[in-house]
Amino acid sequence: MEKVKFCDVIAFDEAQFFNSRIVDIVKELAYQGKRVVIAGLNLDYRGKSFGPMGDLMTQADEIVNLTAYCSCCGRPAIFTQRLINGEPAKEGPIELIGDTEAYEPRCRLCFVPPEKA
Repeated sequence: MEKVKFCDVIAFDEAQFFNSRIVDIVKELAYQGKRVVIAGLNLDYRGKSFGPMGDLMTQADEIVNLTAYCSCCGRPAIFTQRLINGEPAKEGPIELIGDTEAYEPRCRLCFVPPEKA
């Protein structure tokens, strides 16, 4: 923590990929009076809490949820639909690097959970 001694703001991006130790680090930084900004997906492609994001959200002083628009109907999208050959994925690893060919934003009504794909 010596390296952030003179920092006022510390930011973490793609925090869903960090291990659970980030929660303790963020708490320690916050109690030192640092402003901690965290960005990441809160849900994985299955619609379940992604990595440490759920635990980080319980420690937040403020949460700002940004959403895309559903690629099917245009409503606000809180889910990320994983696609395989253009269809909702039934299974696969939690972490899979991809772009628009592999993922699209979906609202609750258009999201297809893997168990129903």
